[in-house]
Amino acid sequence: MSLGRLRKVAKLNLCEKCYKTYLRVIEPSVGKFLFEPLSDFGEIQSYITQMVMKHKGVFKENGLVLLSLDRDEKLPEEISGKIDLEAYWKIEFWKFKDKIDYLQKHEILKDFSYELIDEARKIRNILHKYEYKFTEQGLWLISQTKSVTSLINQAVMWTSDKEWATRLLNAAEKRAQEILKRYEQLKSTAPPPAVPGP
Repeated sequence: MSLGRLRKVAKLNLCEKCYKTYLRVIEPSVGKFLFEPLSDFGEIQSYITQMVMKHKGVFKENGLVLLSLDRDEKLPEEISGKIDLEAYWKIEFWKFKDKIDYLQKHEILKDFSYELIDEARKIRNILHKYEYKFTEQGLWLISQTKSVTSLINQAVMWTSDKEWATRLLNAAEKRAQEILKRYEQLKSTAPPPAVPGP
């Protein structure tokens, strides 16, 4: 159910005073809950894109990241020579699956980390179907995937000590394995999905 439909149901079923309370207190929380998985997945996508760009040499200086750029936007002088804009735009438009495949091929994403991120991608892609519904297990997996991807990103983007980076990557891999195992357990105990009505 969309937030707009929920608002209509509330308006039909609540008195004016309660409806105003709903709009002021309840709806913002419900909206945050409905869209949080998309926000979490957006962060996952950003981390993955940053790592591909760093590996491909887009950033010519350590500690430099460009999160967003409009096509016609000019870079500030202090960073204009430090970013390969042609490579930036090529990678920016890669499909997410291509980015994680690239990171696995270059051994930045290990097996369980890759599997976890790919599973989150599949869950997120449910949005492209006409009738979609995130399961609680799917929401949990996306949230957990964000934390693992954050660890990997820290190792790749911000850690110059190779031994420490390896420890972070190994910790992320171990955590990804645990999450995948727990996710399978959660899926096997979940109630069957509701059948959409007419």
